[in-house]
Amino acid sequence: MRFDAMVILATLFLGVVMILYLPVFFILRKRGVGLARQLSYLLLAWSFFLILLVTLTPMNFSPEHRHLNLQPFTWLATGRFSQLELMESIGNILMFIPLGILIPAVFKKARKFYLLITMIFVVTLSIEFIQYFTGRVADIDDVIENTLGGAIGYGIFMGMNKLFISQTWWQKLIGINDKK
Repeated sequence: MRFDAMVILATLFLGVVMILYLPVFFILRKRGVGLARQLSYLLLAWSFFLILLVTLTPMNFSPEHRHLNLQPFTWLATGRFSQLELMESIGNILMFIPLGILIPAVFKKARKFYLLITMIFVVTLSIEFIQYFTGRVADIDDVIENTLGGAIGYGIFMGMNKLFISQTWWQKLIGINDKK
């Protein structure tokens, strides 16, 4: 499946989730959870769905052919790397930046760096584990790059938090002063 098709599918998924979310929206509004905060919930769900769609959609489903790479960045060491490999690495990093921003925005306890990185690492390791059994390549590079993306996202979140902590819209987005 092409990436643009995956984005369209994920966007349609977001629309369906938003419609199904309406009853929850009204219940949480009565409990004092504002629109901005609930938007962060939806964006996190959409990000997770997009990541799962991109990483777990079988390319050529053949579970009898398992591929496992446990040597990090062999394509760099050999000096024979293609633009495709470089783009895949950049894509792996970029794909997890939103999680590094949204997880601490949604979950107050995940605002500690080690907790966020542990969560991102476990998610990535789980995805790679599943990929191994679906005929895709399970690659240590992906684990490293995705975790790096989460760390970059966390840095962006912390920078935004420092810049906007006094702003009401930011406080609402990250749930400062939530009633629940």
